[in-house]
Amino acid sequence: MPDAGAVYSIDSSTAPPFHDGFGAAFLHGTRFTGAFSLDWRNVGPRYPDYETQVQDEIFLSDTYVGFEGPFVDSVPFKVEFNMPTSDQGVMNLYQLYFAYDRIPNVKLQAGKFLVPFGYYNELYRPDDYLTVTRPLAFASPDDLDLVSRVNSPTPPLSVGYTDIGGRASYYPKARSALVPKELTVYVVNGLGEIPNRSRTFPNPAQLGVPPIGAGGTNIDFGHQDNNLADNNNPKAGGGRVSWSLGDIRVPLPGGEFTDLKGVTWSASMMDSDYNLEGNLNYQIYDSALNFLWEGFSISSEYVYGYNQFIAPIDNGANPSNQPQWSAATVNACNLAGGVACGEDFQINQGYYVQAAWPLIRKPWWGKRLMGALVFNQLFHRGPALDLFSGVTIGGTTYSSIEALDPSGARASTRMDKYTAAVDYELTRHFQLKAEYSYWVMGDATTPTPDFTNAPQHGSTNIYQTVLALVMGF
Repeated sequence: MPDAGAVYSIDSSTAPPFHDGFGAAFLHGTRFTGAFSLDWRNVGPRYPDYETQVQDEIFLSDTYVGFEGPFVDSVPFKVEFNMPTSDQGVMNLYQLYFAYDRIPNVKLQAGKFLVPFGYYNELYRPDDYLTVTRPLAFASPDDLDLVSRVNSPTPPLSVGYTDIGGRASYYPKARSALVPKELTVYVVNGLGEIPNRSRTFPNPAQLGVPPIGAGGTNIDFGHQDNNLADNNNPKAGGGRVSWSLGDIRVPLPGGEFTDLKGVTWSASMMDSDYNLEGNLNYQIYDSALNFLWEGFSISSEYVYGYNQFIAPIDNGANPSNQPQWSAATVNACNLAGGVACGEDFQINQGYYVQAAWPLIRKPWWGKRLMGALVFNQLFHRGPALDLFSGVTIGGTTYSSIEALDPSGARASTRMDKYTAAVDYELTRHFQLKAEYSYWVMGDATTPTPDFTNAPQHGSTNIYQTVLALVMGF
């Protein structure tokens, strides 16, 4: 059993129990690391629109490669690359940082690192967690997790958020339950905007501030931009405080694959302006509670996200088959002042509760068979947007676009998700996962005008069966 007074960290030169062993040691202890998931999925029902027309799809997801180790004593260094499925295997820099561990019970980091926010955000590798899909509140748009409709809830923060900046963590020695086991603060660039309008370095091809696109400006919750420089002046500040009882220290070693005993509770927050002009704000808060007892666990996490945004606009250039919108007009955006028409705010919040337990502790072949049941809810509150098809704005025709409802109505939507999963730990480095998930979509979207008399399946519930072979080292 690990020492209750030890400080564990997934970023230290000593990797978590599930990640070590295979990586070859080289250059004075530097290790090669990586993970990937080979997935098969079947989505239903078989309506010919949205993602529900996906059957027997096989693809590679959650692919990471890198190396880590102490180039200098007590100065861990890590480089890690991610190959998103949506980018067809293009390699992106995911982490690049060094840490300073020479001060007792203090950890300092600088570079591009995994932001210490909440609990599930740090379970970004497929060999870190039991299920195949993530909770709704941390769904990744690059994986199997995200289901989105008009006015539907979106995750306040998708899993695996890395950013550029500095971090300082203090782990007190005191064993009193009243004393936090972790105090962390950080300053990073902060989330960017979608569509990406980065303030690049001086270049003849970039002679001004890119305008706000017809699709509006919203937060990049999915980390689809991989900028290595900030897009604006404001920086994001945040922190996390954690309490624990028993063997556990935060972050948990080995993710959800641990036989430790104890309880942890953490509270996190971050705040910044995220758009190029620096006038659109976001705030995200998190509370996570975990109970573990020798393989049995109950995990829960609540996330609240508030962000301002510039909604897509309708400038009266809609097709003639949408007469009720032909007279709708909006004033031009004042880019110079940073104030844009259609500026509003939205709230996305949600939680999950997961129970996990050993189905077979010592199977006849392999290490362990685990089961998990997860219940999720995600809520959205914001201005009602309507879906247009074939809209021309500013001379550009968009196949689909969401536009502001001139009536000023607001939408409240909710999405539920049920997940049952089995994780078979074959060896130290291989897992076989099976999962069935069911998304309840009845209240997850709003009706949209139908000018083609085609059936609308946006409110149809979705189910998905997934098998995944995971390798991690």
